[in-house]
Amino acid sequence: MSIFKEALHIWWAKPTIRTDENDDLERKATWLELFYDLAFVGILAQLSHFLYQEPSWENAGIFAFLFVPAWWIWNSSTYYNERYERNDIRHRVLTFIGMIPLAGIAYAIHSGLELSANIYAISYIFSRILVIYMWHSAASSPIEKKLSRQFSIGFMLSVILWSISIFIPGNFKFVLWGAGFLIDMITPMFTLGTQMQLPKISVHHIPERFGLLTTLTIGETVIGAINGFAANHHINIWIGAASALGLVVSFFIWWLYVDNVLYRLFKNNIWAILAWSYLHLPLAIGITAVGAGILALVSDSDNGYVTDPVRWLLCGSLAFTIFIIALIGFVSENEGHHEKVIEFHKKHTNSLLWTKVLSIVLLLLVGFLGKEFHSVLLLVLLIGIMFIPILNGIYIWLESHLNRQKQLIN
Repeated sequence: MSIFKEALHIWWAKPTIRTDENDDLERKATWLELFYDLAFVGILAQLSHFLYQEPSWENAGIFAFLFVPAWWIWNSSTYYNERYERNDIRHRVLTFIGMIPLAGIAYAIHSGLELSANIYAISYIFSRILVIYMWHSAASSPIEKKLSRQFSIGFMLSVILWSISIFIPGNFKFVLWGAGFLIDMITPMFTLGTQMQLPKISVHHIPERFGLLTTLTIGETVIGAINGFAANHHINIWIGAASALGLVVSFFIWWLYVDNVLYRLFKNNIWAILAWSYLHLPLAIGITAVGAGILALVSDSDNGYVTDPVRWLLCGSLAFTIFIIALIGFVSENEGHHEKVIEFHKKHTNSLLWTKVLSIVLLLLVGFLGKEFHSVLLLVLLIGIMFIPILNGIYIWLESHLNRQKQLIN
């Protein structure tokens, strides 16, 4: 029995707060976190398919509305892991339990809210109660306990509203969802003073986690190009070209995100970290919508011309994605880390911003003026417009490299 108790103490112990950044340790995402992310692949697929089936403005709003709570579950898990993750049985079991409500959310999206709204709500409630328990059970020091109480107050108010919504018919149900989620998002803002007294947020782990999730959303654009190609029963040169160009769009999104977001660090204050994290929500929505647009365009590219909803889905979501990447620049440092390829001093950040603004304007113009465009022509134009900020980054990259070479020679 003593051996069992000793093993239980080791493998089911109360976690202690992590101090990686304070100890100058470079922390990486774990295999368990990557496994947990797989549940979101299913949700992303269902959301993308929902928007692809009928790309209307109304469905775009529903798509975004359903996206938000699912993303928030991932965000909550990520920041809990940032503070308390450890490689033991307790954490593995709780992480797996946290994946179960994600399956419920994916099922509800697939079945439609008319039939499964309460399944979505119950899944979200389960997830929020679990995260409240995890914060409470991990807190040890007075400041940690204060933080867990602050989280619990806000999160429980949200849980109450979501629980009431189960018994409410009609659209008011979704009003309660929105109010509950708003409380969830605001709650961390009231904890920033407390969090500043805790160990620093890791400048390695958090960007890597958000980068991995963003890569999964970009994966939806790759899947859109491939599945759109496979959906055609008879292949011709136009379908093949549209699929290949769809892959180029996904590659350019990745290029812009990596160079302009991941190769920079968020500013070293808690508000900047919060804004940097929250901006990844609309970014994920925009990129996933691009994936739905590529799927819709490529699967129907044999017909030649692009329908108005699909054209606007692609142009609008690409413009929105670049807009969010530009906004993230305002809460990022003006220098990158050791893997940077762009020098982010003031002159260059200004040009990077204005080339993104130019791309956004041109993308919207194509949305307005591209009514009679062939699918391949539309994709070529979108790729050309996206290449503007990429080309500017390449110029800065090469200029910086040549300047360093001159300094070494001199």
